Amino acid sequence: MSLGFNGERRTIHDRRKSPRNGTSGRVLISITDPVRSTVDAELVETSEMGFRISHGSKELVPGIVVEYSASHASGRARVIWTHVLEGRHVSGFMIVPT
Repeated sequence: MSLGFNGERRTIHDRRKSPRNGTSGRVLISITDPVRSTVDAELVETSEMGFRISHGSKELVPGIVVEYSASHASGRARVIWTHVLEGRHVSGFMIVPT
């Protein structure tokens, strides 16, 4: 009986609208709602529409809008997702137009 599996990895096509650029550097994330706090994070990847960071905060939950500041850019962004990988939090953000 064949289940349609041929042993080769299926090619996955990236459906993202803009390419990702691996990078590094410090990013400060400022949260104002519900409580004012700052998260010190490491930039992992950027794109035209957003970025991904590695951090140690449980406060960066999907849906909140934050202020960010890095050496090359600053502005507002919305947390889209957060995962915990090997004890470290990783979050993806979409830049919010001002």
